[in-house]
Amino acid sequence: MPRSSRGVLLPPVAGNRPRRADVYLALRDAVLQGTLAAGEHMPSSRKAATDYGVSRGLMEEVYSQLVEEGLLERVIGRGTFIAQRATKRTDPARHEEAVQHVSSVSTRGRKLAGNLACRIMREFKPFNAGVADTTAFPWQIWQRIQARAVRDLRRADMNFTDARGVPALRRSLAHHLAQLRGIRCVPDQVIIFNSIQQATYLLALLLTNPGDAAWVEDPGYPGARAALELAETTVVPVPVDQHGLQVEEGLRRASHARLACVTPSHQFPSGFTMSMQRRIALLEWAQKHDAWILEDDYDGEFGHARQPATPLHALDRHARVLYLGTLSKSMFVSLRLAFAVVPEAMVEQLANIRTQLDAFSAPLIQLAMSRFMDEGHFSTHVRHMRNVYAEKAAILTEGLRPLADHGWTWEEGTAGVQILLRHPDAHEVQRTAEASGLALHLLSSYRHEPADGDGLLLRFGGLGMPAIRAGVEQLVAAALAVHR
Repeated sequence: MPRSSRGVLLPPVAGNRPRRADVYLALRDAVLQGTLAAGEHMPSSRKAATDYGVSRGLMEEVYSQLVEEGLLERVIGRGTFIAQRATKRTDPARHEEAVQHVSSVSTRGRKLAGNLACRIMREFKPFNAGVADTTAFPWQIWQRIQARAVRDLRRADMNFTDARGVPALRRSLAHHLAQLRGIRCVPDQVIIFNSIQQATYLLALLLTNPGDAAWVEDPGYPGARAALELAETTVVPVPVDQHGLQVEEGLRRASHARLACVTPSHQFPSGFTMSMQRRIALLEWAQKHDAWILEDDYDGEFGHARQPATPLHALDRHARVLYLGTLSKSMFVSLRLAFAVVPEAMVEQLANIRTQLDAFSAPLIQLAMSRFMDEGHFSTHVRHMRNVYAEKAAILTEGLRPLADHGWTWEEGTAGVQILLRHPDAHEVQRTAEASGLALHLLSSYRHEPADGDGLLLRFGGLGMPAIRAGVEQLVAAALAVHR
């Protein structure tokens, strides 16, 4: 049955005075290739003739031939439609040409395209769901706020928006950070991004020259490493232990580094909190060597059963720490809102670079987020989700207890939406568990350099309680089967 009551836009035809064959081939190819899809409503022959600058008689001939070939259908009183049986076909020659083009991409392009570490899984299952739980999200409140934001969106905001971010959201974030994270800043120090990874990339472009060294935690977040590599820095992996980044080892490997990317409040993926001694050593290194620290506080709001760890930024007395945070982790993944707190003079520079990439983040979602925060809904949601994630972590760790007798270790769930489970047999257990439907990532997949010991990263944030219980039962059964 026809699905559309409006005429589609017709494909172009080369030349100012197209011939009948030109028009026919353009329409035929568009139908066969799926550009004009089954059920779409074609414009009348009169309108089509006007679009192409040809006679109506010529268009009638073309339409009639396509009807005879089964590519178009005419419905009395309704018009002409793409036939339901018209199917998309592939031209073998064009397919072969496309394959050749793909094989001729650059070495750098193949390397970057082969990095799948930053892809978000489309299907969540135990334990690949390190995202926000949206089942308890106040959708009705959010929808009302969005509707109000649409009504209040100014005409100017529908054209271009400040690359630094909507002023209202920058004010809301400065207030939020002071209350929940103890970070003192003014709105002019806040700049909005789509993600922490984007912020890392732009900061690396601003602060480093190609080839400059940048410390990254090892193991660590693949997105930070990818962003630095895109910016053509020399990535220097620095080992992490239970006290955080080993600053002394970083000094030995590259004391002259321009950047250090760290997750001090809740190291990813180990879950450790950087010790005060290491924090002071890192700050002293940055001051002494005129270097910068990118503090990724990706899940700073979610400390379980306690206040979250104090950000490194709050200890900084020399403005060497650039604080990065995300709202997508607290709200929902597709929100695509993150931010950075930097020295005021740096904001304008970052905005100028931003305009050379994607210009700005969508103003409508920024306005809605600002109101969601100002009216207290965000803080209420964060408090509630702290309890939800703490309960999930408790269910998970309790289910893991039988593995303690077999040498498995883990940090009790102190924060965030993932737990790292350690054991030398992790790789074998992963293979066994995946056969039963689990999705597990090895600790070694987050390493830059090989190291002793391995583990399994259990990401549970987006899973429901029943899925966590069932998943941990399967995991324990798989592990015990390996140990027999």
